[in-house]
Order: sequence, then structure tokens, then C-alpha cells
Amino acid sequence: MARGTIRATGSTAGAARQPRSAGVATRRRILDAAEALFGERTYDTVSLRDIAGRAKITLHLASYHFGTKEQLFGAVVARRAAVLSGLREERLAQLTAHGTPTPEAILNAFMHPLFEKMMSGSRGWRSYLLILTQLGQGNRWLEILHTNFDPTAELFLKRLAAALPDVPHTTLMRGFALALVAMLQTLSRNRRLDALSGGKLSADDLGEAYRVLLKFSVGGLESLRPVRR
Repeated sequence: MARGTIRATGSTAGAARQPRSAGVATRRRILDAAEALFGERTYDTVSLRDIAGRAKITLHLASYHFGTKEQLFGAVVARRAAVLSGLREERLAQLTAHGTPTPEAILNAFMHPLFEKMMSGSRGWRSYLLILTQLGQGNRWLEILHTNFDPTAELFLKRLAAALPDVPHTTLMRGFALALVAMLQTLSRNRRLDALSGGKLSADDLGEAYRVLLKFSVGGLESLRPVRR
């Protein structure tokens, strides 16, 4: 249903006249509810009606604020992507202000903000991570990924290329992409590690997991340098 049509219905006319603060609060409730449900389940198994029910609002009000379920999903992704990208770019700017940073410093500036959010105990960020894993499955959400994450990723790739000038750019991109897969897998807290270690290691120990991930990722990128004979 078009936004103009929704705005004209009697059940949502009041929504258009909501005070700005009330409208902002309602949008936040819808985003929070959608984020939780998309994380718990999947995009295809969640309806706009489900989200409205979780947010304790009418279906018409949810449609008024976000239009379709797909538009709402995009808004959910964009909300925390903006926070994450801002943290990453701020740290990269601090590094580059003092010359060419090392590959380890660059990767740390990219990866650590998401680990910080996950270790904060925020339920919202835990749900968001589950959504990120869904985005990485297949090619369905490439446009959302491109819009929300690629501009920042390209900045980091540019800095990595300066720090590793002898690594072919196409090879560096593949290596960076593999590091991102490892990052999301680590943050998913998959219990395979617990089973494999006989309980000696825990996937919940994100601090130790991050230390190994960073070292592993840096070593992988640096190993992509051509072998000199």
C-alpha cells in the first residue's frame, strides 16, 4: 500500500498529527520490535503484523511510519550500521592522523567496535548480529549491504592497501572479506568450539576470542604478500 494511501485512512490520520517527540518514540518502538523479531526468527517468517503486535501499536501505524516490511527491515539495518560505521571511521581517522597505520591497527579499528557493542550486554546488539548473519547468506541483501557497509569498508581497504602495498588489490579484497566472515563467526558464539575443546574453551569468552581473531586475521593478510625469490 502506498504511503499516501496509508496517510489518508482514518486510523492513521492521528499518527500524522503526533507530536514530534511521540513520533520519534513510536518509530523507536517499531524498530526495536522489528530488530528483536528479525533476530529471533528470519525476515521471511516475520510479518508486519507480528512487529506491530510486539511494539503494541496498530498495523496501520507501523505501515504509516515505515511503509512495507522490506522498508522497515532496511531501516533496522541502517540504524545500527550508522553507529558502527561512525565508530569505525572515527578510529581510522585517529590512526591516519599520525601517518600510515599498521595492518593490525587498521583491522582493530574496524573489528573492535562491534565486539565492544556485543560485550556490552545489549540485547539490541545481540539481535542485530543475528540479522547481520542473515544478510551474509546468499545474494538477496547485497544492496542493503552495499548501501550501509561498503563505503566504510572501502575506506579501510584503501588504508590496508597503503599498509600492504605489495599485496595485489584483488587479493587483499578477498583476504579482507575472509576476515569479516571469521569476525561474524566468532561473534555468533557457535558452541562448536566448546565441544571441540571438551569444555576447556568457551565461545562466550569474546575477549580472548578477539585476541586470537585479530592475530589470525593480520597474519592472514600479511601472508598474502608475494614470495620473493
